[in-house]
Amino acid sequence: MAIGTGTPTLQTIPTQAFRISPAEFFAKTDKEVFTAKTLTHPSAGQPWTTALLQAGIVGRLELKFVGTLVVSTAAVTTSSAWPYNLLNNFTLSANGQNLLWNCSGIDLKALRHVRFPSYSELVDNFPGTVGGGDSVATGTYNVELTFEVPLGMDDATLIGALYAQSGTTNLQLTGTIASNTELFSANPNNAAITGTWYIQETIFSVPQDTGSGELIIPDLTKLHGFTGVETGYSNTDEVRTPLVKQAGNLERLFLSVTRSTGNRLSAMPNASSANKLDSVRLEYGGNKRPYDINPASYLLNLNNQHYGAPAPYDRLVLDMVRENPLRDAILLAGVTELAIVPKVGSGVTVGNGANVRVVQETLY
Repeated sequence: MAIGTGTPTLQTIPTQAFRISPAEFFAKTDKEVFTAKTLTHPSAGQPWTTALLQAGIVGRLELKFVGTLVVSTAAVTTSSAWPYNLLNNFTLSANGQNLLWNCSGIDLKALRHVRFPSYSELVDNFPGTVGGGDSVATGTYNVELTFEVPLGMDDATLIGALYAQSGTTNLQLTGTIASNTELFSANPNNAAITGTWYIQETIFSVPQDTGSGELIIPDLTKLHGFTGVETGYSNTDEVRTPLVKQAGNLERLFLSVTRSTGNRLSAMPNASSANKLDSVRLEYGGNKRPYDINPASYLLNLNNQHYGAPAPYDRLVLDMVRENPLRDAILLAGVTELAIVPKVGSGVTVGNGANVRVVQETLY
């Protein structure tokens, strides 16, 4: 059964008369997909910021970068963050919820992987490979990267989508670009990335009852959030990492661990002892352990079974919606001392920049 107890939530919805009627809404709404904004790619380490249109119900965003990488003087070597952490941080503030989305490009890539298990990336274009370690010779290279932001937890029901058709609604987006040293481990100053960001929206019109004048909307009583935090550590063995305490239902939990800046640990059976993540445990209430996974490779097996392959960038995923959401839900308001506990292998040398990154996907 579900862990914890839930609390009712209600996001900002129309100020005028409305009724929640999913069947009516889907029969009468119109879907529109369009490019809402184009933004010049800022300098490395700098942000772009924009606001979404105050129209319709926003179900999904797609952020697309189209540009070039110019390598001059001598070859560069791509880092373990290449290429999707070009978008080093993405935030969305909506309807009074500060930083409803607060994640990296890598986090978004991992989320897309678990949402669409049959998806294989055949469109994005960049030199080298995902996860880096490649030498990129001098020259000019086309780069095109896509980041999906599913504001609706479910594309069919639109649960978690955002009602934007109000003068009081403010949907603010910020994307921060990685520094060259984060993307390239050798000769970072030889690389220059320029281009354009395209912000594409999928929105749905809001029908109105011609008799009563009521707006007709789907179930918008929840907000869909995706937020990441990093916690530093300095020891091998178990590293207890508290989760962010908040309202809502924990849907998925993404975990990755680094032993130093840019050096991730792996749960793969063939990982060297210098990069080994031994086990993973989720615990609450002092002694409750709903997930106690040893060795950690078992979780990779489960992710492989669920999604057709382990998540990219050595992400491990605890998925509470993949099999039975009603049974497996974690209701955050009703649990105490909720923490993830990865175990760092004894052969790992812990250095500067060692951290545990946890990303919580939540329905508020």
